[in-house]
Amino acid sequence: MVRSLLWPAGRPAGGWRLPDAVFADLELDRMAEWIAETRPDRRQAVRDVLAELPADTATVRWRAGITADLLASPGLCDRLADATLALRVLVQHRPEHFAADVPRAARIGARVVELQAYVEAVEILHRALESAELRSAGLSALAADVAAAAAGPEVRTLAAEIPHWRRTLDEVRRVTVAVNVSPALEPEGAAIVGFSAQPVAAADTALAQLMGQEAGERGIARLFRRRPVDWQASDGVLARELQALLETVAAPVERALHAHRLVGAQALAPLHDELVVLLGAVSLARRWRASGRPVCVAAAAEADGGDEWIAEDAWHPVLAAQLADASALVCNRVAFGGRGRVWVLTGPNRGGKTTYLRAVGVVQVLAQCGLPVPARAARITPCDRILTHFPLPEAGRPGEGRLDEEAERTADIFRQATPRSLVLLNEVLAGTSAPEGVALAVDILRGFRALGCRVVYATHLHELALRCGEINDSLPGPGTVAGLTVEAQAGPELEAAGGASVRRPTYRIVPGLPDGASHFASEIARQHGISLPQILELLRGRDVLP
Repeated sequence: MVRSLLWPAGRPAGGWRLPDAVFADLELDRMAEWIAETRPDRRQAVRDVLAELPADTATVRWRAGITADLLASPGLCDRLADATLALRVLVQHRPEHFAADVPRAARIGARVVELQAYVEAVEILHRALESAELRSAGLSALAADVAAAAAGPEVRTLAAEIPHWRRTLDEVRRVTVAVNVSPALEPEGAAIVGFSAQPVAAADTALAQLMGQEAGERGIARLFRRRPVDWQASDGVLARELQALLETVAAPVERALHAHRLVGAQALAPLHDELVVLLGAVSLARRWRASGRPVCVAAAAEADGGDEWIAEDAWHPVLAAQLADASALVCNRVAFGGRGRVWVLTGPNRGGKTTYLRAVGVVQVLAQCGLPVPARAARITPCDRILTHFPLPEAGRPGEGRLDEEAERTADIFRQATPRSLVLLNEVLAGTSAPEGVALAVDILRGFRALGCRVVYATHLHELALRCGEINDSLPGPGTVAGLTVEAQAGPELEAAGGASVRRPTYRIVPGLPDGASHFASEIARQHGISLPQILELLRGRDVLP
């Protein structure tokens, strides 16, 4: 039995999955698309892995060890990618291929294909892993499992017998049917008159021979292909004769297959999706590194280890992909514990608050999945769930009803969150006035302080950050509330109107409290040229002021 690369102790029953809303808030579907390497047939497998986070440290470390081995060996990744081709055949062989209503000959052929893919996968995996320098327990266990299978009597016997079975079955790749035609050129009857190992091609058809190959290329003599046969509907005499012929040819193979009826080829099938995710994530990490982005495999702390959660130079991949200038990307340090476990993040619009939230969420998801993390170094504690509250598209303007929706979504977070949860809140309580919003937010932060989960609360209510000390003093709890603020710094030079070069500020998130109400708004005002000196200069330039 081959052990899972993702679930060494087996997949837990009834585990919590990331909701679609969290995927949307953190832009994880883009991550799934990149890991799947833009192949739609792989995207769901990647999404399933990202949605089902292992909550125990042992599983996270098992996966992270495998990822580290793969990052260190591009050649091993290439060889394992070859194995996924054989494994994909196993995935495609579903139980319906062996259902009772499928003709016996087709079931025999499907079993031969399945066993052939099984043997090829074992042999490729064995060759890939036996020469690799492995440090991870996961790949070492897989190497031992496939080595034992490759050396076992079943695989050796199948490897010797399958070529003979294939030659037998391949004798019937073309069946010749003779059709009698009346003097009026109406078909009167048909019979099978022969078979061959060579499939028919368009050039072999009578029409192509009569009219020339050029006609066949134009489609006059095209070889018509139909969908798979509906065997229940194929009840004519010709269909029965064809099945009798196929069963006669396949009978010796069927007798030989009986000795291998207990070979569980499907035991290898789950490795396909697991390798697709691991190899796709490692390939994405290599592309990040090639573009100069920091990447690491995060260390996993014990789930009850307190405040061990830190990421150095974390960044958000979706934002990085949108930047034409790589130097414009700002990396941030993220840490929970010590100074703050519940963070209140304030800053100007377009100052990076939402991107910071998403970076924190992406680091948590990828690190907990054991996949490469967009950060220079990271040590994370697995959480039991990630809960997000971002503005909904249909709730874009303050107004009647919006506060009800925001309050209900916040209440739902408290109904689900535990001390081991990660909560990311983006502009909650924007549907009410600033004084009322601050009052409500203070109670929400007190609740998170009492619960002790990890929280980042991004808000335009800068007064809320100024009340962190008051919140901590008003209620005991493990979740210390502290402030994060946006610090402007000189950004890359950009070409402005008229060809002049300007520097648009970039922003870094740092611990601390905001300077005051005017700082954030005035920064945006200056960017858009509506500070008072800029307005006066503009009006004088238009000659409407003396």
